[in-house]
Amino acid sequence: LEVGKKQDNIVINGIDKQKVGEFAAVVRRIRPPEPYKGKGSRYRGELVKTKTGKKVSA
Repeated sequence: LEVGKKQDNIVINGIDKQKVGEFAAVVRRIRPPEPYKGKGSRYRGELVKTKTGKKVSA
């Protein structure tokens, strides 16, 4: 299992796809994407639906 960092991205590589997925899930569990700003850990190509805030509706 290899873990690397490229700018703002964490790259996880390995031979065993299951172990790579489990490690990615552990990393995501630490900091899941938040619904208002979209910050946090996401998988490549994943779209996070963002909610509108209170002040936007005015």
